[in-house]
Amino acid sequence: LCEGGPTLNGPLLATGLVDELCLTVAPMLLGGGGAPMVRGLRRRVDFVLVSVLEQDSELYLRYATRRAA
Repeated sequence: LCEGGPTLNGPLLATGLVDELCLTVAPMLLGGGGAPMVRGLRRRVDFVLVSVLEQDSELYLRYATRRAA
């Protein structure tokens, strides 16, 4: 488990150390410039949706890394 920001997320993804991505979608909007989720990633990383949970108007999305065959 890693709750990192864009500076940590980029190298972890780039070196193939991420096998799962969990995202929460909440029903709210915030203004201003948002920070990116990833910095320094030079290649595409694909994920496949594993599960969706809806609770209290929020979505909890779980993805697995799609590995090249």
